[in-house]
Amino acid sequence: MHVDSFTNVTMTDLKECMRNESGVLYALKYHPRISTFDMCGNEWLQVIIKSLEEKQLISPIKAEYPWHKWKLTDAGDKAITV
Repeated sequence: MHVDSFTNVTMTDLKECMRNESGVLYALKYHPRISTFDMCGNEWLQVIIKSLEEKQLISPIKAEYPWHKWKLTDAGDKAITV
């Protein structure tokens, strides 16, 4: 049996002014996991994550359900402007 907790900070906790590429990069640097539920329920987040992957600012890391996990690349770390 695997018990998981959703008590960590979620991307949906980001203030609207931080819901941009730099804000998501900053959040991923300190909280690299996003739940499947947050990803499915927030189109803005899906769009930003896809863009960050396409720009090679983040790379996915294997994680157990219900989590998605990313690592910032060197370029992603430098791209944070918050």
